[in-house]
Amino acid sequence: MMDKTTPNTLKAKSVAEILKDSLMVILTLIFVLLYAAAFTGKLDPLKDNTLLIRLEPIILILTAYYFARLASRQNEKTLKDEIVRLTQKADAAQYAKEKALQERETLEERIRNAKTTLKAIPPPKTTDDQTKTESLKAAVRILDS
Repeated sequence: MMDKTTPNTLKAKSVAEILKDSLMVILTLIFVLLYAAAFTGKLDPLKDNTLLIRLEPIILILTAYYFARLASRQNEKTLKDEIVRLTQKADAAQYAKEKALQERETLEERIRNAKTTLKAIPPPKTTDDQTKTESLKAAVRILDS
């Protein structure tokens, strides 16, 4: 049984993820451009390579984090989908179990009614009636077993 609010929540999450991804790409591009400008000599406010030394680890960390999050987000999505699928499967199994129990109760009630009807047959008066009564008693024994 799916929650009716689930699709709206998923849309909100996808918009948030798009914004996070966009922000991460923009920050990475800014640091890469700063690194490239410093490497080519167009950006050299300190007149030495200290800016390059400071930017390089930041760019590497941001890029590694971004690509690691892509993989982990995909893994999280796969696991969430698996949980939803297993929940639906469990719900279906529970429904089938309840339906089988209801059918069983219905059949047991029918058997009880048949037994009551067969036991209410009056005693035989003739030989032909005695044969019919014996067959009905056999039917009751079968229902009892």
